[in-house]
Amino acid sequence: MKHKTILFLTLALAFLAIAKPAWAQENLNNPTGEAGLATIEIPDWKVCNETSYVLDTAIAGVPKGSEGAPISIWGWIQILPGACKVVEVEKGTPRFVYARSASLHQGGRREWRGRFEYCVGDKDFIAKAGQSCELQNLKPAQFLQIVPTESRTDFVEVEDFGRRAETAGLQRLLKDNKDDIERMDGRTGRRTSKILRQFLKDHKLDAGISMKDKFNALMKFAALTRKTTGVRFCNKSSAKIWTALAFQKGANWESRGWWPVEKNKCIHPFAENIKKRNIHYYARMENGNKTDRILKAKKTKKEKPMSFCVGPSVFSALKHEFCRDQGYIAASFRPIISDKSGVVIELKDTDFSGASISGLR
Repeated sequence: MKHKTILFLTLALAFLAIAKPAWAQENLNNPTGEAGLATIEIPDWKVCNETSYVLDTAIAGVPKGSEGAPISIWGWIQILPGACKVVEVEKGTPRFVYARSASLHQGGRREWRGRFEYCVGDKDFIAKAGQSCELQNLKPAQFLQIVPTESRTDFVEVEDFGRRAETAGLQRLLKDNKDDIERMDGRTGRRTSKILRQFLKDHKLDAGISMKDKFNALMKFAALTRKTTGVRFCNKSSAKIWTALAFQKGANWESRGWWPVEKNKCIHPFAENIKKRNIHYYARMENGNKTDRILKAKKTKKEKPMSFCVGPSVFSALKHEFCRDQGYIAASFRPIISDKSGVVIELKDTDFSGASISGLR
């Protein structure tokens, strides 16, 4: 699931037009430019996180001290909300950046990206430009090109937290730890302070620890919480299974699929708290050269299946009515009934029956 983002870039040329640093004035006084150009000092490149997410950042560029070398790609550089990191690249050389939200957050990963493709790894990596990602056991990602003279690049959200990003980050991590944060506005109020104090007390941490230590503690326990949050599918059947989910977002419904689950494997496609959430699931099991078998629809006093739209390939349907008008087919989803933040659904051969609709996966 990809989140629509805004990447704010501070262009060096705009900065020069306003600030006009000393070396620019020297060039104006020296039209020949020779002495002035020799004294130009391009500032370090700083990458800043003005979002509410902990960001993992990857860089494509020429590492500092490797003048004349080709572009290489490396990551991941972790940047906390409200923090900045200086990126060590050769000054004046091409550089590109890509960022994603850390996996410890609930919900799908968000991306801040551009249109230039380079290779990245799931964990810390170093990659070569111009080589196939597959040959390097990596995968492609879309990087944003940065103006070489730019001194600062800011990652932002539509809320544009700015200086409030650090507090917004604390609020998001508290929410990721199951705490009752109703909104993330980046403003330090009594409720946010109270919940943070309670978190520190519950984990036997001193209230006076540094902000970095507070973030580290919140991140550690958020990662642990995420493992038991949301929906996991485990395939206990004799064949590959394809899964889909439907959930309510405000007044609207959304259905998504397909997530494949190999035999004797588990997946974690939905990592949000499902307590008090209206959420349903559907699955199809491969059946050799025959039509896939479909999930049986159970109807009990507690379970009442609902009809949602599914597609023949990867899909995301925003309504659960008039499926054929949208190019989809209606399927009967089972409800997920749980009073906990997460659930594990084990799918067995006995959960499936012969399909009445063919051509779906």
